[in-house]
Amino acid sequence: MNERKRRVAENEAIFRGVNEQLSKLAGAIATATDPAVVEIVCECGTQSCTDRITIPQADYGRTREDPTLFLLRPGHDDPEAETVVDRATTYWTVRKRPGTGERVSRALDVR
Repeated sequence: MNERKRRVAENEAIFRGVNEQLSKLAGAIATATDPAVVEIVCECGTQSCTDRITIPQADYGRTREDPTLFLLRPGHDDPEAETVVDRATTYWTVRKRPGTGERVSRALDVR
């Protein structure tokens, strides 16, 4: 079980790193239509998931302040490894449960 939680947390951290780069690019080339949003990749632990999420830049920034929080599509959560802490219409915010996943998330935080 710990090995699975470690792999899931590593996958989520990889997607979070990709999203950090997307967020930086969005800030650099903000569109005139809506510069306050950023499009990110779902940060769920499913390696094959490539779903996109459009999220307000401010919400993304607040979530990234805590390395144990991840943004994902509704229903992409893993109740064994994380708890849904906020439910927006198009995305959910989850927090890694204490233990292996939380430690990996903190260790691989890119900020």
